[in-house]
Amino acid sequence: MSKKILLHTFLTLTVSILMLSSCDKREQNINFAPGINENVSEIAVKNGLTIFANALKVAKMDTAFDYLGQYTVLAPTDAAFTAAGITNANLNSIPEATLRTVLRNHILPGRTTSFSFLPGPNAVYGNINRDFVYTSTYLSTTPGVGAFAGTYFNGRKIVNVDFLANNGVIHTLDGVLFPAVGNLSATLALNPNLSYLRAAIATAGLTLRLDTSITVNTLLAPDNAAFIAAGFPTIASINAASPVTLSSILRLHVIPAASVPAAFGNGRLFSPDFRTRDYVSLNGNVTTTITGATAAFRGPSSTADATITTPNLLFRSLIANGAPSVYHIINRVLLP
Repeated sequence: MSKKILLHTFLTLTVSILMLSSCDKREQNINFAPGINENVSEIAVKNGLTIFANALKVAKMDTAFDYLGQYTVLAPTDAAFTAAGITNANLNSIPEATLRTVLRNHILPGRTTSFSFLPGPNAVYGNINRDFVYTSTYLSTTPGVGAFAGTYFNGRKIVNVDFLANNGVIHTLDGVLFPAVGNLSATLALNPNLSYLRAAIATAGLTLRLDTSITVNTLLAPDNAAFIAAGFPTIASINAASPVTLSSILRLHVIPAASVPAAFGNGRLFSPDFRTRDYVSLNGNVTTTITGATAAFRGPSSTADATITTPNLLFRSLIANGAPSVYHIINRVLLP
């Protein structure tokens, strides 16, 4: 996904002004180590998190950290923000409420140091956005797993831990935790590079099913180039295709929670959660192979691997109590 598309998605978030409070009281400890004088905003600047610190100022959130409570801050690095199309130069062009919503998605109530991270996978933390983020910690050195060793939130890896402030602790992330912006149809509509997929879902008659699923799903989402390479040169060709054929293909790309081993928690598979094994989709097995840090996927009739180009994006079901599902953009269409 290009920086422009990521930023476009970022700017079109559904925003509501939320209170800086939460019912999650995990490690709500107002004490802090003596001798630490800087607050969260100041510690962010001190450790090179300039975009995060400036974003707090633009969103008028920096003064809150002068006196309020204790927080755990998952701060994207400058490189992570830049990769998402967010820079110091364009912060002032982002609506203040939108920026505040995204920043709150990275802030958890209470001080949680790295020694206290829940192991997961998919262990739930409430944030001050009145939403949730999901953590997984992997320590294995097993081949195919060791490359993913580390702690992740929504599939984004913790880079550095435990920058202590007088009112919280900062851990840095290698990605931005964008909140889910809507159901699958609304989410795909924000990305023109997924217009073929959206058309295929509609032609196959799966729009309502995927928008209103009662379970958490993991979706492998082929981009437009993947559909073109699979023999669908235009959206018109997708609209003219057999709904039965398209349904068979698309259902292969949906891995429901029920088919995910219990060890993977509540079923959504962020990129570090994949393992070398077969996952049972809505239409047969998806063979997954992990090589180093790369996950490759094949359907029963696929002749080449599909790999993830943009991982760990969220959408919500209209029915499943707002619990987010995850999708990964891939570069090939899986064939049943």
